[in-house]
Amino acid sequence: MAAEILTEDLLRISLQRLSREVVKTYPQFGELLAQNMLRTCGLIPDVERAARYRELGTLLTDLGRLYLAEADMLSTVDLPPT
Repeated sequence: MAAEILTEDLLRISLQRLSREVVKTYPQFGELLAQNMLRTCGLIPDVERAARYRELGTLLTDLGRLYLAEADMLSTVDLPPT
């Protein structure tokens, strides 16, 4: 039980940090992350917690795709000759 609480606390802290960083480039995702994170707090049944984690995981996957696409675009920008 203690390990489960510790893991949830670490997840929550990581998501808080992530949402602060994300809001700099994708403000709409920062708000969604914060909302989804709050929905995982508290004493909720495991089935509901699983659904909320699934939503959060989908959101993080979509966000990751945006960052990967941005990285691809930036890496293909032609650099000026040196």
